[in-house]
This record gives sequence, structure tokens and C-alpha cells, in this order.
Amino acid sequence: MAVNDWDWKLPPELQDVPWDCSAASLTWALNAFGYPTTESEVVAGLGPERLSPTYGLLDASGAGLVSYLAELGIPAMNSAEASWADVLAAAGYQPMVVGGRYWCHWTGVRMGPRAVGYQNSEWLWLANPAPGWMGVSQYMDDIQFDTLGPFSAVWFPA
Repeated sequence: MAVNDWDWKLPPELQDVPWDCSAASLTWALNAFGYPTTESEVVAGLGPERLSPTYGLLDASGAGLVSYLAELGIPAMNSAEASWADVLAAAGYQPMVVGGRYWCHWTGVRMGPRAVGYQNSEWLWLANPAPGWMGVSQYMDDIQFDTLGPFSAVWFPA
């Protein structure tokens, strides 16, 4: 998928409640992909077997998000141990969400420097559903990634 094949500039979907950052992030990714949906529809679709008001997303690997996407007919993949290099290389080429274990939070990933031609830059532009959570607004650098991880990633392959 190319940078212009999806709406990576779509504003973030701010989470409605403290425990649904994964659903809000996935809502943003689905809408950016061209699959119109709402946060409440994603919460209902994930259901209590994958999302809990007490614990949030129940499988930190992102596998539950992938299974939900499969139910929608959208092929997706996940990595339970996504590295900074992995996420940086893929950012911007397709919708992606990432979740940090120490961060206890999921966010959409809008863009990375390589997708827009900046080979010597190291940052991710986010669609963060809770801007400011643990010091992360709408961008992330490698130090924040290392501090808030390990990270899982879910993406919609081209």
C-alpha cells in the first residue's frame, strides 16, 4: 500500500473511556483504511472476550485485534515483539496500531520518516487516542519507544 492509498491524515479517534485505547486506535485505523466505523461498534465487535473495562485489551500481543479484523474480512497481521526498526520501517505504508506493555496503551501510527523520504530521521507520527498519556503526545521517538515497551504491532498489509 502506498502513502496516498489511505487517509493517514485523519484526526485521531480520542478514546471515550480510560480502558478502550485499543478500540479507539483501531477505529482510527479502520476509518483511515476506508472502512467507516465508530468506536462503540469496535468495542462491541471486540466483545468481552477480547476487551475488558477492568483490563482493557486482554491480549497484549494484538492477536485479538487481528481476529476481529478477520471477522470484518480485513486481512491483518501482528507482531507480539515489534522492534523500533520494524515499526519505523512499516510506518506510513499502511494503517498500523501499536501497544506498549509498560505504557499500558495503544495508539495508531500515522507516518514514519521513510515513507515521506526522510531517511535520517527517527520518529513516528501518531494518532494517539489519549494525547499526553505518560508524556507522549502525537509523536514518539526511539527513547520513548524503548522506555514504554516492549511493543506489539498490528497492521493491515498491502
